[in-house]
Amino acid sequence: MGSRKYAAFAVAVALVAGCKDEVTPPAPPPAETSVTVLNLNAAMGFELKPGNADGTDATPEDIGLLADDVLKHPADVVHLQEMAVNAARDLRALLSERTGAEWQLNWAHSTVASYYEGKAENEEPIWRDVSAGNAQLIRIGAGIRSQRPITLDGEGLPNGEPDQGILLPTTKPDKGRRSFQGAEITTEHGKIDVYNTHLALERDFSDADRAKDVEALQRFTESRTNPAVITGDFNQVIDSMSIEPESPGELYPVPSRSPDTVFALTEFMKKYGYTDVAKDLGTTSNRQPNNELKKLFAARIDYILARGLKTRDTAKIKSHESDHWGLVTTIDPGSERVTAPPSPTVSAVPADRYRHELYSGTPFYFFTSADSTYLCAIVSDQAVCQGRTNPVPPAPPTCAREGGPSWGNGLFVDATGKVDFVCAGGIMYAPTDRAPDERDVLRPGTSFTALGYTCGAERTGIRCRQDVSGHGFFIAPDTNERF
Repeated sequence: MGSRKYAAFAVAVALVAGCKDEVTPPAPPPAETSVTVLNLNAAMGFELKPGNADGTDATPEDIGLLADDVLKHPADVVHLQEMAVNAARDLRALLSERTGAEWQLNWAHSTVASYYEGKAENEEPIWRDVSAGNAQLIRIGAGIRSQRPITLDGEGLPNGEPDQGILLPTTKPDKGRRSFQGAEITTEHGKIDVYNTHLALERDFSDADRAKDVEALQRFTESRTNPAVITGDFNQVIDSMSIEPESPGELYPVPSRSPDTVFALTEFMKKYGYTDVAKDLGTTSNRQPNNELKKLFAARIDYILARGLKTRDTAKIKSHESDHWGLVTTIDPGSERVTAPPSPTVSAVPADRYRHELYSGTPFYFFTSADSTYLCAIVSDQAVCQGRTNPVPPAPPTCAREGGPSWGNGLFVDATGKVDFVCAGGIMYAPTDRAPDERDVLRPGTSFTALGYTCGAERTGIRCRQDVSGHGFFIAPDTNERF
């Protein structure tokens, strides 16, 4: 196939303002369609050795207590860290039995471990060498119509079963790897991406490596445009010293030992507009009711971050067995409604100025940004802009071949409205009779329409859409959008 077939990825953008008539705001949605998200480190990995009863053990009793924690609130999306896959499956079945609702499980494998009842020093494991990682449990019902995993890297469990998570890059032979998982949930009012992660401990990996894990998570989550919720045990304090309101003796440790990780997390939140919704609730780790000394070392390391959503009733909850506090928040019904951002005012210019012909005589339209960062074209089956942008999601297997085409150096929208990042071996389109020059520049504030597509130049980047579907993209050096 020709080089233009390598550009196979799409995104959607609204370029022209919407209806002129005044629209009556929709009625507030019913409260029962709200979505409640719960996060908890279940502490099944608290002490992985015979006879230790701390944390959630591999017993029906402890799994039942974990179900009690979930249903006390009750939650629609449950994110659990430090879980065994067997326990996650048992918990899903128990939640379904108790609620009469359908619960779906997404699993993110991190490493392999053995789990015990915690009753005798010479006991054998209940589950030997099984997958350990993160569980995402989603209740299908009034709040959530459906869900689909979006973090699929093709790697499965050690026994070959598929999982729904992605391994983060940092690894050591004796420490395994950390993972994260995400799903797109469809509510009564729109779509939301929900993510669950458990980041590495400071003592296990370097500050630079832990920061790279945060950046890898960011590249994935910010390659999508749905509103998002990210929860998990980050194993990192991002605040300056603070006092736990309920226990004056509990202090936040100063996060100065991990400046790279703290910077990666805080810049991630700041740059992409995440709200730290449980920020004022105090510490979340080392909840040791019977150990006053350990309370002195409690820290806020568990988080719920929300982007593009309104949340309410955020609370810190006590679990039965974990040494962590849980966190819970409710997404305001309807706040997940997403519309394309209004387009800036643009002036249409004649398309013929940018018209060229391929060697076959087929017409196409070529233009560049004013600073030549982007080389763009409109052809019959796509509008495409090539040039650097950030963030870029991981390359799919079809574009990850060594020595093959490069991934992410641009965006395109095709005739069906599909939008994606470009996978191409070089420049796809340019004038056939000369090098690109000043004649090809599309000035900021101008646009043109050709072959069923409209592209416009803005102050910071280029915006293109497929006119029938309304889908398209915006591309700039430090940001991109897909609509």
